[in-house]
Amino acid sequence: MAIDNKTFKQNIRSEMKKRRLGLDREQLAQASQLIASSLNELVPIQKAQTIMGYAAIQNEVDLRPFLEEQRRLGKKILLPRVEGNQLVAVEWQGQQVTNISSFGISEPLGAAYPPEKIDVVLIPGLVFDGKGYRLGYGRGFYDRFLPILRSNAFKCGIAYEFQVVDNVFPHTGDVPLHWIVTEKSELLIDGDFF
Repeated sequence: MAIDNKTFKQNIRSEMKKRRLGLDREQLAQASQLIASSLNELVPIQKAQTIMGYAAIQNEVDLRPFLEEQRRLGKKILLPRVEGNQLVAVEWQGQQVTNISSFGISEPLGAAYPPEKIDVVLIPGLVFDGKGYRLGYGRGFYDRFLPILRSNAFKCGIAYEFQVVDNVFPHTGDVPLHWIVTEKSELLIDGDFF
C-alpha cells in the first residue's frame, strides 16, 4: 500500500525527533563541534557581517559556541523570534537579553532586524534532502521567512548526518538551501552561489 506525502512527512518527522532525542550529551557536543569547524571553513560565513543562527532545542545541533565566537570576531549575530505567524530576526545581545517563548525556545528581545541586511542564515530542521529542501516542525515559519531574504543571502542547513534523506517531497513554494553541513559531510546544493 502506497503511503501519501503527508503521512510520510509525519512519520519521518517523528522518527527523526526520536533519533535526535536519543543522542547523549557527548555525541551532541562532538557533532556540534565538528559542524562548527566546517562552518568556519565556508567562505560565505567568513565574509559575512551578519549571521542569523538559532537557539537549539530538543537536541538540535548546538551552535551557541560558534555564534559566540563569531560575535567576538565582530559579526552581528541574529536569532529568530516568532511574532504571530511570522519569524523575525533579532540581534542577539547575549543570553541575559532573551525570553523563553511559548515553544520553549530562547528568543532575543529587541527590534526586528531588516531581513534584506542578513548575509547568512543557519537553519535547523528535522529532515533535509540532497536538493536542499527541509522539513521543520510543520508550522512553516522558515517557509515564510526564507523567501523575504535577499537573493544572495547564504542559506545553510544544519543537521546530523542521519537527518539527510533522499527526498522530503517539497511543496512548490519551498525554498531550497545552498548548502547543508552535518558532522560527517557537507552537501553543496547550489554551485552557482559560489
